[in-house]
Amino acid sequence: MSEDAGFQFTDDAVPRVYEELLVPRLFEPWALLLLDECNLRPNAVVLDVATGPGTVARLTAKRIGPGGRVVATDISRPMLDVANSKPSSPDSAPITYIESPATPLAVESAAFDLVVCQQGLQFFPDRLAALSEMRRVLKPGGQLAIAAWRHIEDNAFYAALHAALRESVPRDLADRLRAPFSWPDAQVLKSTVEAAGFHEVRVRNASLPLIFEGGIAQAVRALAATPLAPSLATLPEATRLRLNDAIGAYLAPLLREGKVSANMTSNIAIARA
Repeated sequence: MSEDAGFQFTDDAVPRVYEELLVPRLFEPWALLLLDECNLRPNAVVLDVATGPGTVARLTAKRIGPGGRVVATDISRPMLDVANSKPSSPDSAPITYIESPATPLAVESAAFDLVVCQQGLQFFPDRLAALSEMRRVLKPGGQLAIAAWRHIEDNAFYAALHAALRESVPRDLADRLRAPFSWPDAQVLKSTVEAAGFHEVRVRNASLPLIFEGGIAQAVRALAATPLAPSLATLPEATRLRLNDAIGAYLAPLLREGKVSANMTSNIAIARA
């Protein structure tokens, strides 16, 4: 999912926690919102870049039906293993999963009606090159749909986790959590999409709630769904206990009726090739 060298999903256990904990509460709702922005028609041919465990790909496949086709790429083999482990649905388009970086994309040119990239572009080392690749693979007039988180300060749940990390663990490790929020400016997103040759570019800010119905004990597990997890597991026990206490303290203001609840905010960009 991530091509940032410090934020790659290389551990087999992390994608499973990501799928169990974050996909239904975070990434599926955002995928539905992103797809609602698109002119997605039955029998379309769609590319999902940075598919992770296949969340957007599967929802897209259901929307376009068995006459369509979805290709989903990711650099993380453990994420693709999770995606491939899911059963196919007879009322959905077939999905082909390909291990590929964003530059170059290992797919044919001018082949897709829609290219989607949910929360992946901010991780790519060369975002303009990645967007240019997305334009290459689109049919003339095809559509692009991008989501990229806004500032971590606009995403209170992760801001709380980051504050707890900064208080408890080495700073370089704590600041790896900022990577998903590293490209937050809507105007920069718009201008980069335009520089890649897209037109009719529109960018808007969107918000959705993130709710952990199991409260703080469940919300704490969100760190186990990030690439920080293997490094955190090697810390001394006293440090890990201090971190858990700090997370509880920083999440307490987000606790309502036993649930941890906070809004997530993202930039959504839609454009034409």
